[in-house]
Amino acid sequence: MKIKAPANSKERGFSVLTGFILAIIMFGTLAFFLAGQGINSGFGTTYSNTSKVSGLLSSGGYVNTGFDSVILNGTTAANLTFDSTAATGVFNPSSGGASPQTLDPTLLARTGALDGYWVYRGNDVTMKGVGTVAADYTMMVSGLKKSICQQLNNTLHGTSLATNPTSLGALDAAVIGAPTVNTPSVAAVSGNSVAFDLSAVGAATTGWLNGCYATTTVVGADVNYVYIHTLLAQ
Repeated sequence: MKIKAPANSKERGFSVLTGFILAIIMFGTLAFFLAGQGINSGFGTTYSNTSKVSGLLSSGGYVNTGFDSVILNGTTAANLTFDSTAATGVFNPSSGGASPQTLDPTLLARTGALDGYWVYRGNDVTMKGVGTVAADYTMMVSGLKKSICQQLNNTLHGTSLATNPTSLGALDAAVIGAPTVNTPSVAAVSGNSVAFDLSAVGAATTGWLNGCYATTTVVGADVNYVYIHTLLAQ
């Protein structure tokens, strides 16, 4: 005995298929917006910046792990080198194990000699309200876009994206120092002879181990933005 299919079975099948197609279209449209290519360009830009900032922070964390490895292997922070020197180098396979990090060029508003690379500042920077000794080991990235700088602080500290990054009140030379530039495919590295103290910077940044700030060096119509990452707070 044959069982006759319900008369509306075709309609049911069509309804499920249609719903599936609509779901694909919805997800495709959402992805289009998230990529910053739809009419909701502001949301797309924020999402894109969040993704880029995540990559920058991951890069900094990776180098920081190499820094920690050198110290755990018995080298004091004062003798550590931001290169591939045996026993002391962050980028030496046996001591630090890290690799120089190439940053996404779309993070940058400019491309000067020291922009877009992790620049090691040794213990020449004093972060505000961090540690007990007046010199912390840091590294930094210069030449960032204002929107990236804002998103960095928003991700790390929950500051408003509408708030201008705090100014360090100094030119790049005082903040970044004067490191020796290696080949750009590696990284800009070296100890610096110019110490910089953030203790007089706005109270809102007190206790920040990592943060993005403005310098007074003008880039086009805006100032230069620098991300500072604390490797070791003393």
